[in-house]
Amino acid sequence: MVDKFKKMLTEIIAAKGAVTLFAIMKMDDLTGKWSIVFAAPWADDENRKEAFNFVFNLLSKYFNDEEKSLVARIGIFEKKEHLIQVLLQYKKDSFIENEKINGNVVHQAYVLESNSNV
Repeated sequence: MVDKFKKMLTEIIAAKGAVTLFAIMKMDDLTGKWSIVFAAPWADDENRKEAFNFVFNLLSKYFNDEEKSLVARIGIFEKKEHLIQVLLQYKKDSFIENEKINGNVVHQAYVLESNSNV
């Protein structure tokens, strides 16, 4: 599934521009499901709904129904939010396993994009 998320990210950047953070995480409350954590300058508060819909529609393009059922949530955040600042400490293509981040135990995570300059 990680490869499909990477293809999604490539399309997001091509269509919308730079991304600050794109991570997929399995956390303590939903250990078998992924949470998408996303931040980009074009996905601020005013455009959050549009950004969510764009990412959601790409899920339908790249993932079948069974795979989509493994995604619990899509979180669109601004760069200034604490969770994003913590995750930006990890470099692009980092793998995180069994770490406590922002009060949650992260069982598995992949940081597919991490660019604090955006």
